[in-house]
Amino acid sequence: NLKEFIKTKKNITLACLDGVSDPRNIGSVIRSALSFHIDGIIFKERLFPENSKSMYKASSGSIEYSNIFKVANINSTLKFLRENNFWVYGFSSKSNEDFTKCNWKGNNVLLFGSEGHGLKEKTSKYIDFPVKIKINEKIESLNIANSASVVFFHINRAKKNLD
Repeated sequence: NLKEFIKTKKNITLACLDGVSDPRNIGSVIRSALSFHIDGIIFKERLFPENSKSMYKASSGSIEYSNIFKVANINSTLKFLRENNFWVYGFSSKSNEDFTKCNWKGNNVLLFGSEGHGLKEKTSKYIDFPVKIKINEKIESLNIANSASVVFFHINRAKKNLD
């Protein structure tokens, strides 16, 4: 239960996947999140591939140790988290802000959009900081699983330096 989870911890970092549907990508994101100490992942309940063998295989068993929060509505969840002292960082190739320049103190939500479509316009209203991964200008974006790995690695390292 997400509401109970956030009551018991401080300096929480959650990932939120908005519309990501490929089970292999989801499994890879779960594996990276656990590898780099992300506290939990939020999914839209009806998009989470509960019985997907591909997702379980791509997660390499890490799904068994991860905090998975399945929610009915991403927007209302982001609103709730903001009301409970979380900052929402929305990753988009259209942003001009480099995510590595952010201060990762406190409670944070890392919001990633779907493969191909990116972040939904309605969901973007709940973003406090639109950010991007600075990559070669000849490439539009990275795969969601690769993006998440880069971000999770950097934030894990940045939070260690804050201690």
